[in-house]
Amino acid sequence: MNHNIEDSLYYHEKTKHSQASVLNSHHYLDWNNRPNPFKVYANLSSIALPSDFPKPSMNAIDAINGDIYGKEKSSGLKLHADEVIESKHHYRPMRLTDLSSILFFTCGVTRQLKFDSGTFYMRAASATGALYPIEVYLVCNNFPDDKLDAGVYHFNPGEFSLVPIRSGDYRKILSSYAGNDVEILKSPLSLIFTSNSWRNSWKYQSRSYRHWFWDLGVIIANLLAVIKSMGLETRLKMGFVDDQVNNLLGLQTHSEASLLIASIHSSAFPNMNKSERDSDGNFSPHYKTTLEPLSHETYPLSSKQTFYPDIWKAYDASKLINNREVISWSKVQSIKTTKKNREKSNVRKLYYLRKDLFNNDSMDGNTLDIGKVILKRGSSRRFSNLSISRSVFSTVLLNASYLDGKIPLDYKRDSSGLIEFYVLVNSVEGLPSGGYYLDKHAAILEFLKEKPTDNYSGHLCLDQSLFANASAVIFLMADLKMVLEILGNRGYRAAQLEAGIIAGKMYLLSYACGIGASGSTFYDNEVNTFFSHSGLRMETMIAIGIGVPAYKSKPGSILPVRLSRKQMIGNVSISNNF
Repeated sequence: MNHNIEDSLYYHEKTKHSQASVLNSHHYLDWNNRPNPFKVYANLSSIALPSDFPKPSMNAIDAINGDIYGKEKSSGLKLHADEVIESKHHYRPMRLTDLSSILFFTCGVTRQLKFDSGTFYMRAASATGALYPIEVYLVCNNFPDDKLDAGVYHFNPGEFSLVPIRSGDYRKILSSYAGNDVEILKSPLSLIFTSNSWRNSWKYQSRSYRHWFWDLGVIIANLLAVIKSMGLETRLKMGFVDDQVNNLLGLQTHSEASLLIASIHSSAFPNMNKSERDSDGNFSPHYKTTLEPLSHETYPLSSKQTFYPDIWKAYDASKLINNREVISWSKVQSIKTTKKNREKSNVRKLYYLRKDLFNNDSMDGNTLDIGKVILKRGSSRRFSNLSISRSVFSTVLLNASYLDGKIPLDYKRDSSGLIEFYVLVNSVEGLPSGGYYLDKHAAILEFLKEKPTDNYSGHLCLDQSLFANASAVIFLMADLKMVLEILGNRGYRAAQLEAGIIAGKMYLLSYACGIGASGSTFYDNEVNTFFSHSGLRMETMIAIGIGVPAYKSKPGSILPVRLSRKQMIGNVSISNNF
């Protein structure tokens, strides 16, 4: 199924936007049926997470750009005398406060906005339409000092809590679903990210399958930066047997689906807590080896839901059915790029971006660490049409691209990637307006063509003035057919996710540099045609506008909310689900 790539090509073509498709759409938003932003179990108790967690405080750009730095630059993982356990190595088991910090700065609630239509709970990472379809689950070993038992948990950001859905150490079972992955087996903690389909398709319909990976990507950008600041490491796995992982979490078929596993550990210390060692100091955890069915009831997201079959056809076509397919997926050695074809183009002008990168060590007298930047980040709603400096522009582009040696995804064995950068410049100091291609390895912008109209960037982004007033709009594109030929239908997930992670890095980098950013959808074929050159036909994954905001917004805060069940479920009834 994964290698019948016509399924993904069909989905991508069918869900493209054009002026005609947007104007002729009869879809409307039923605000009385807007999905609730929280998944709430009806009959399960929760465990409150501590709110006195460490704040990630590495320099924001250092944390975002992915370079390897010494552990002395990390500040979130500090050893104290009572935390050191003597064995062959010194190591510190992960604590519940560490987990709280990871979850809060990745997808916790940082703002409450009250409108006539109700209260919106904004989170640490952006989400298209502020609908937050991504859910987070944990598969972990014991946290012995904090009395959190090994198990499978759901994270509820609405009450900043963990909900136990399975008891026992399921890391071996999860590892077996991911090609017997050793890092999952030995890491004390793995996060599993899922998408609840209706929460986003309420607004974006069948196209929302793309949004799954955009929304997940910006969360992962936060996760990677926070993990690095804490001196930890992670490995991102897209290769696993979908139905088995979904069954582990008790997900409802064609309603919620697993997308990614992130195993979290520290290379500085052994991955085992002292509870995993026997009397001789050997590694001896008590794994679960059987899986019982789950039947936990959850409250429905809204009173009625619409099913979009194209989403699930694309999802099902990209499933991995067994470990043979998982191992085959993980053996891809390199993603070839189209660089040779680009070198044949008749480039008129080259602009070098490597020099004079922006330094955010001190802005307005305050060091901008990654924790502060995550709280500061929002989605700009109005740009001022002012120019940004070339140093800021270069810093955002290069730290999201070539300075990031490798996004730690399982199918990648080198620094190659699926995504190419195309840029529509409106007002950047020292750069003529027009369309560009970024050679991310050489840090060179190649001028391609002039803009047909002054507000062309806004037109391409569904005729939104927000993006007409942006200093630049970056279109993240992929040679989709090549990607699918190498990775199969699952490559569609990978291309969209990589674009989402890069977009998330651009969000954070923009706010670290004192400007703003906002993501957008687009008229697919018009963007593709404008940037086509040398016979290449790229497909657009996502667009990001960056620029100077036309207003000053308040930053978010350390706000681990404790909402009541009534606040989280609204007026829906459990009976609507069955």
